[in-house]
Amino acid sequence: MLKRCGVQAIAVIALLAAFLFLVVPRVSHEPYVYDEADYMYAASLGIVANYTGTPALSVFEYLRIGTSATERRDLSERIRRSNDVDFYRHWHGPLFESMLIAVEHFSRSEHAVRMWMLLVPAASILVLYWGCLSLLPGQRGGVAAVLSCTLFLSSYAVIASTELAPHQLFVLCSLCYLFLLARAIATGQRTYWFGAVAASALALCTLEIGGILVLLLAGWAYLARLPWARSAAVFFATVFLIWPAAILKLSLCKAYFAMAYLAFTRPSPWGGAGFVATWRNRLFDSPLEWLLVILGLVLYFRGPLKQGRALCPILLYALLMIAATLRVTTDTPRYALVFMPALDLFAGLALAPYLERLRSPARIAALIVLIAGICVSVRFESRSHPPAINPRSTVMLSLLRQKHLDGKALLVPENDLPTIHYYFPRAQLRAYDAPAPERTHETDFRPDAILYRGYPIQLELTDFR
Repeated sequence: MLKRCGVQAIAVIALLAAFLFLVVPRVSHEPYVYDEADYMYAASLGIVANYTGTPALSVFEYLRIGTSATERRDLSERIRRSNDVDFYRHWHGPLFESMLIAVEHFSRSEHAVRMWMLLVPAASILVLYWGCLSLLPGQRGGVAAVLSCTLFLSSYAVIASTELAPHQLFVLCSLCYLFLLARAIATGQRTYWFGAVAASALALCTLEIGGILVLLLAGWAYLARLPWARSAAVFFATVFLIWPAAILKLSLCKAYFAMAYLAFTRPSPWGGAGFVATWRNRLFDSPLEWLLVILGLVLYFRGPLKQGRALCPILLYALLMIAATLRVTTDTPRYALVFMPALDLFAGLALAPYLERLRSPARIAALIVLIAGICVSVRFESRSHPPAINPRSTVMLSLLRQKHLDGKALLVPENDLPTIHYYFPRAQLRAYDAPAPERTHETDFRPDAILYRGYPIQLELTDFR
C-alpha cells in the first residue's frame, strides 16, 4: 500500500513538473490587454461589488438599451462610465474575479498574477489523476490517470492558454462535475450526485456555458428518477452562495442575452478565422492528442461497453460543448478548453482497458512510446507557435504617462480601450473601430490626444489640450 502511494506521488510530481516546464515560458510579462484588462478592472472594484452585482444596469434597462438602435451604438461607452461590474466581467459569473482579488494580495505584478493563476490548471491535473483512480480499479486506473494527464498536458489549448481568463477555472469545475457524475452513475450514491449538482453551479458561476452541465444533469435526473426538489435546492443554494445577483437581479440572464445578440447579429462574433480554418488549426496544433481521442472513440464503440454508463456522460458532455461552440470560429486556443480536457479524459478511460491487457513489460513500453510521442509533438508545436511578444501595450502606456494624459480626453483604437481604461481609470475615453480616426468624432467629443493604430506608436496632441 505504501509502495503504491509512493509511486502515485512520484507520478503526480512528475506530471506537475512537466506542466510547469511546458507552460511557465509562455507566461507573458506584458501589461493586461483587452479581456484581461476588463477582468482585472472588475476585480479592482472589490469583492462586494462582484458579489452583489453593484453597480450594474438592471436586466430590463439592459434589454431596453440593447433593443434600441439609437442607444445601442453608445452602449459600451455608457456602461464603462457607469462602472457596470457585469460588463467588465463580460457578463460571466464572479468566481474567477474572486480568485483574482485573492491573488492580487500576493503580488501586483502582471507576470506574478498570471503565474499564481497557473495553480488552477495544476489543480485540474490533480483532479484528472485522482479522478481516474477513483473510476477504474487497480492498474487500469493508474494507466488511465497517466494517459489522461499526459493528453491534458499535450493539449495546445491547455499550454497556450496562460492569459487571465475564466476558461481554465471552468475546466477545473467541469472535471470535478464529470467525475462526480460518473461516480454517481457507477455507484448510485446520492452524495456524488449532489456533489455533481454543486459543481455544475460553480461552473455556471464561472462561465454561462455551464448551463449545458445543468441540462445534462436535468436529463439524467429525469431518466434515473432522481430527487428534483433536493437537487434544485442544492443547485440554487450554491449559486446564491457564490453569485446572489444571478438570482436576485437576474444577472445571469444578461449573459445569455449578450450571447444571443452576438450570435444573431454578427457573422463572426468571436473571431474571423472561419469554421474550416478553426478546426484545421485545432487538429494540427495537437495532432497526436486528436489521434488518441479518435482511437478511444473507435475502441469505445467497438468494445463491450462495460464502462459505458460511466463514460457516457463524459462523451455526451464533450459533444454538447462542441455543438454549443460551433459558432466560435477563432484561432484563440482557450475556447477549445470547454471540450478538449473532457475528450482527453474520455480517451484515457477508453484506452486504459486495452493497455491493461498487455503484459507488464509491453504495457510499460506502450505507455513510454505514447508519452514520448506526445512530448515530441508538444515540443514541436511549442516551437512552431512561440508566445507572441507585442511591445505595443508597454510602449503605449509609457508614452501616455510621459505626456501626463491621465484624466484627459483620449480618442483611442477600440482594441486599446480596455487596457488604457484599466491603467488610466480617470481618463475620458472614446473608441473608434475604423482603420483611422475620423474627425467627425470631435464634434461631440474633443480629445486632448488621438492614439493611432499600429506600431511604432503614433500619438497626436490636439489643439483642445
